[in-house]
Amino acid sequence: MKNFVLACVMTLAAAPLAAENLGFEPVAPQGLDAKAAEMVQALQAGMPGQMPAFEAQGFGYYGAIAVPMGVALAPELLSSVANLASRDAASAGVLEACKAQTGKDCTVIGYLVPAGG
Repeated sequence: MKNFVLACVMTLAAAPLAAENLGFEPVAPQGLDAKAAEMVQALQAGMPGQMPAFEAQGFGYYGAIAVPMGVALAPELLSSVANLASRDAASAGVLEACKAQTGKDCTVIGYLVPAGG
């Protein structure tokens, strides 16, 4: 299992690039205040354009990204896992990694999935 912290870059290329094998599936997060939910939506909107970079770094499906609940969000608070056997394994793994990293309960904001599916 590959655990890592994502550095969120909110400046995105004008035209998102498509990764050959990796896609992003956003998830409606649970338990976030309005400001955090707005930040997550902006991050989710840019994730498809980030997939080529993820893929180039060896990240594959199934993976997940999570954020802690009840705190002011910052890029260093994002948690993720990748290269797991299933979406369920990715969800469980990222929630565990996020809680270990932040000490807070967390919510999944998206999955790394096969491109086109």
